[in-house]
Amino acid sequence: MSVFHSSHRPGLIWGIFGAALALWFGLAWTVVHEHPEFKVVKIAKTDLKPMSVVVQPGTSYFFTWGVTARPRSKLIAQRSLPEEERFGNTFQQTHSVLTNLRDDLEQVGLNLRDVVHVRAYVVGDAENPPDFESSDRAFRDFFGTALQPHVPAITKIGIARLFLPAYQTEIEFIAAFPPGRGPLVPGTRPWLNQERLRRVETRPEWRSIGRPMFQMSTGKAVIGGQALAVTSALQATPINPKLPEAAWTYGTTAQQSTSLIKRGEAMLATAGIDYKDVFFVRTMMFPEKGVNIGRNFGIFGTEYGKFFNNPANPNRPTRTVMSAPGYAYRKEALALEMYALAKDPATAVPEDARLKAYPRPGQPISDVVVVSPRAALGWMAGIVEPAAGNLEAQATACLQTLETRLTSLGGGLADVAHIRAYVVAKDMEPRLAVAGWMKAYSAMFGTEKNPHKPALTVLPVVALPGGGLVEVESLAALPPSAAKK
Repeated sequence: MSVFHSSHRPGLIWGIFGAALALWFGLAWTVVHEHPEFKVVKIAKTDLKPMSVVVQPGTSYFFTWGVTARPRSKLIAQRSLPEEERFGNTFQQTHSVLTNLRDDLEQVGLNLRDVVHVRAYVVGDAENPPDFESSDRAFRDFFGTALQPHVPAITKIGIARLFLPAYQTEIEFIAAFPPGRGPLVPGTRPWLNQERLRRVETRPEWRSIGRPMFQMSTGKAVIGGQALAVTSALQATPINPKLPEAAWTYGTTAQQSTSLIKRGEAMLATAGIDYKDVFFVRTMMFPEKGVNIGRNFGIFGTEYGKFFNNPANPNRPTRTVMSAPGYAYRKEALALEMYALAKDPATAVPEDARLKAYPRPGQPISDVVVVSPRAALGWMAGIVEPAAGNLEAQATACLQTLETRLTSLGGGLADVAHIRAYVVAKDMEPRLAVAGWMKAYSAMFGTEKNPHKPALTVLPVVALPGGGLVEVESLAALPPSAAKK
């Protein structure tokens, strides 16, 4: 006999239904309501892909490392299948990585609604192009859904390889902390978790996430109100630059790694910054075809450990390591770029400016650009203009589109702190692809009309979304009004 009288059942059913409905609306509100710290600027109301996410001054951030897929089951993890089957295809791996990143966010009190920028690397080559369509399909299961309609600024790039040959994608997030949340707020669960680990930090303005035995942090939580410094890509210099370019040599991977890291130290010093202030390092490897990329990663890691995560400098920056065609054509092994914090945010940038550049002599770029803590940060999604014509025409169109978008936010090209230009050397030598980009870029930066010189990374890649030959991703220092809803 039922313990519930039949006359009570309709009320019980309606009660359960009402509770479920309330729970659904509560959950929906949690993930749907607008984020208090940033504004998403879309290309059109019907377009899921934002052109930018603009974040208010004083916001705290979380920078993740580059995450790759986990094996698809315990059985597969035990290597009972060939490696190419252990991790799945591009769709399955993208799903795995986004799930892992969602879990990483939850550990610091964040969720997908807090993500402001995503950079996704998708592996491919001439015979098997990067599967951007499958990557997009997996992304649509996490962003732009009925319960999670938020879509961050997204940049996708086709690269050559990752640490394991079976890896098809690597993804990194940048997220913004809402007020009162995260490991930087005393008393919160993430804060208590970090306090128990008793990590040694080289700056009190951040918290390193991840296991203490790791050479790197799996994430860096950075408190708001800091002056963010970004660098241009550090590239190898020829051993004897007086020789013709075709005869240039750069040394071994170990020699190039040490040289670049030392140069990076000197470059940051011009802005009064050192390696105890660096919280993110992006390493771009350029191994020649057939070279064991894992060995190259290991060589770089050994040299890197002489400058970071040691008794002299216990700092463990968050890192992304990936491989692109890059400058392998001229025997360069790798390039680096970094994010750091200025020593004193109050004096790092003049009060009447939103950024301060440290130009590289004789070139239209800056070694370091420091962004004022009083500026809103505009995380601009990658721009591709495949219909514009040849590579130089596409580069010009991308920069013009960037200028239009910045103008709509109350800024302009003079507010760009950092540009990453990804170029595809289709039917041409890589050096000509880079030269085509630089010609378009130099017509718009470091000129009489716009003397500003941002930090710049130019990276030859395998392919870009939509068949584009150029993709332009940027970070801008915008007026605070740009972040107002």
